[in-house]
Amino acid sequence: MRRAPTLGTVVALLLMGCGEGAERAEQGEFIPDSLRYGGTAVVAYHVEPSSMNQFASVDNISLELQNFVLFTTLIRYDESLEPVPYLAERWDTAATSDGMALSFHLHDDVRWHDGRLTTAHDVKFTFDRIKDPRTAFPNQSLLALYDSAAVQDSFTITFYLRRHPGFLDPWRRISPMPEHILGNVAPSELGQHRFGSESPLGNGPFRFLEHRSGDRWVFEAVPDFPQSLGGRPYIDRLVYRVIEEPTTSLSGLLAGEVDICLSVAPHQVAEIEANPTTRVLSFPALSYAFIAWNGRRPLFQDARVRRALTLAINREQIVQAVRHGLGIPAKGPVPPFHWAYHEELEPLPYDPDSARALLAAAGWLDRDGDGIREHDVIRASFELRTHPRADREDIMTLVQADLAKVGLEVRLRVQEAQSLRRDITSRERPFDAFVLGWTADFRLDDRILFACSQLDAPFQWASYCNPRVDELLDQVTRIEDRSQALPLWHEYQEILQWEQPYTFLYYEVRPNGVRERIRDVRMDARGDLVNVTDWWIEPAARRSAN
Repeated sequence: MRRAPTLGTVVALLLMGCGEGAERAEQGEFIPDSLRYGGTAVVAYHVEPSSMNQFASVDNISLELQNFVLFTTLIRYDESLEPVPYLAERWDTAATSDGMALSFHLHDDVRWHDGRLTTAHDVKFTFDRIKDPRTAFPNQSLLALYDSAAVQDSFTITFYLRRHPGFLDPWRRISPMPEHILGNVAPSELGQHRFGSESPLGNGPFRFLEHRSGDRWVFEAVPDFPQSLGGRPYIDRLVYRVIEEPTTSLSGLLAGEVDICLSVAPHQVAEIEANPTTRVLSFPALSYAFIAWNGRRPLFQDARVRRALTLAINREQIVQAVRHGLGIPAKGPVPPFHWAYHEELEPLPYDPDSARALLAAAGWLDRDGDGIREHDVIRASFELRTHPRADREDIMTLVQADLAKVGLEVRLRVQEAQSLRRDITSRERPFDAFVLGWTADFRLDDRILFACSQLDAPFQWASYCNPRVDELLDQVTRIEDRSQALPLWHEYQEILQWEQPYTFLYYEVRPNGVRERIRDVRMDARGDLVNVTDWWIEPAARRSAN
């Protein structure tokens, strides 16, 4: 457990800035725990966090800053992706006539940064607002199977819910909000409240200091953060910089102005690794890249055609040429981090000859000799879209060349991101196909992507319907025993590989650039900031905040 620094420690830190102390740090020798406190870490990413307001956030970086920096969640996942206590010191469950009761027992010494204790009433307030449709919480499905909540005492709350696997998972994503600050705000106004961007009040290991829109968020360590939750962070200050241009971000990293660049471009990895003051931390991410085929279009209605498209695309070449090896050719919608991943299922190979045979068997032939197949009067020609992003555009170029070899004409279109989002989520589905990425989750529920009931919903891009897939997806969201659920998960992945509503391109390996002066940085599928409280800076290499 970390201890807060004493006056003697502060003096020692000052002395470590020169002479023998600096030499020890440069040689990488052991630095005592008491000497790890101090300094500012600057993290750069191209995305401006949408808000520090739990009721409004939709982007991953906002949630990471909330859940690992500014606030405390009831639980967290450990390195084995198992739930462990955090704001809640423990939990227990009991059976009810129609489900279960889940009780969380909170630590009684966690304070909001204005000094007020965090209580079960804050948790109940947050739950009630999330469930209230007037709040328009962006991820309503998180608590869809939760019915009600009751405060038992100031530090105990009980939820009543229908039994389902992963019933704890929402509470590693939802950070309770302060009722004494937001309790009088109308639910319909919570999402736009100034709390999110001007004056967020947290109860986590760092407190909010400053926000300059489009430039930075600044947080400082809470000196008396409870030891039961890990104690005071080592670094004094965390600065999150918004740097949209990748070359600018890389230059800042190499020059020492930035300590950590999140999600560096794959082609930048070699330069970072060649620099003696920087390193690359890579880990399998939650996301995968895919091509969605619009099943409302005649060309994509036959599973043989969709399977042929995947066989014709050299996905290993995409991983090597576009991702510089930072990816794993994908075989379905369950990424390798997930316990239900189908280890024995082999990805479809790159096999243009088999693709040609499947297309011919489905009736798509080049009858006029122009190099493009036809079926009756319909040409095998379609538009493939993405948003302005270099790697996505490179993928489209390679796909265009691969499909031309088997007789398909692909027209490429780069569309502004908001415009593309409107088109692909429209009930009319005015597109042929597109290249994007999707972030999976620990509690995986693919019904929004592939269920028949979601055909007109925003994310059912493939317009895909298979009643057996519906049965499987419904069952795996109810079965708590993983040994019983696993065969169903495997069958689901096997069906999707055969029917290919998407071409699953690759599971992403995420590279982050890190300066050597920042120590004990760990990153994994849980997030880039998962152990930010453990980061420390070599005493000789510390600098003041920018």
